[in-house]
Amino acid sequence: MSITSHIPVLHAGGETVALVENDALIVRRPHERTHIPLKAISRVVAEGRSVTIELTAAPTTELTHVHRVWDVVDAAAAVAFADAVNAALPGRPEETEAIDGADLVSGERLYQPSYRNWLRRMKRGALVATLVAIGSCVLVGLMGSPAAMIFIIPFSFFGIPILTFGAFLAYAPVEERYLRKHGVRTAAIRLQGQPGRYAYTDPGGVVRTVQHSIPTWSIEAAYDPRDPGRVLPLQSRGRRIRDALLVVLILGIGLLFAGGAVAAVVGAFLGTFDSLT
Repeated sequence: MSITSHIPVLHAGGETVALVENDALIVRRPHERTHIPLKAISRVVAEGRSVTIELTAAPTTELTHVHRVWDVVDAAAAVAFADAVNAALPGRPEETEAIDGADLVSGERLYQPSYRNWLRRMKRGALVATLVAIGSCVLVGLMGSPAAMIFIIPFSFFGIPILTFGAFLAYAPVEERYLRKHGVRTAAIRLQGQPGRYAYTDPGGVVRTVQHSIPTWSIEAAYDPRDPGRVLPLQSRGRRIRDALLVVLILGIGLLFAGGAVAAVVGAFLGTFDSLT
């Protein structure tokens, strides 16, 4: 029986799972899967409730690439996993030149969690607002002020989509603000033959890409150290101010329509529309 069959499965935060399959360490998250051959690993280190996977480095490079698994369920499990993987690493004769482990690592990213969560919250907000608008129409009807619907329906019809569109545009500025504060800045180089696409190398040696609308040879980007595929290009100060003003303007218009719907409901309670029934 292979020694790798005795390596325990490591469970960590964010539904992350690390396990060994077919002489490779697999780090599997809901949105991403990273494949690290055992021969590309120098050692695995347990540090509290995190595990660091250090890759081998070629003699010509001084940079050691690492992958980290955060928020392990149990610190003892992290130690047991690290010891088991280290024991399973293939031996290397001293005369054998070390390889660059980053060249052997591969990965597949399915989606951007932060963007998906933002869209989910945006859709829920639009649904709740629609239900509130419908409930308001039912309420004013039961109160004997159906004339208020003349204002509630059009204000809601325009206000909800405008607010939803404003929330959609707010994603990029909010995400960039977060990455500027908590992320790691890096240079991304333009990919030849792929307009608008730039590449950068994360701490694990994985080459990732980021989109940018302004053509240039290189850009500055910021990524989340816990999820290096969560990345955005850093915009200029002028561009950030312009985008923020646009979002504020659209949300402001949406709030005016929403305020009109709320005013109509309040007016129905106060009997403003009694003369129209």
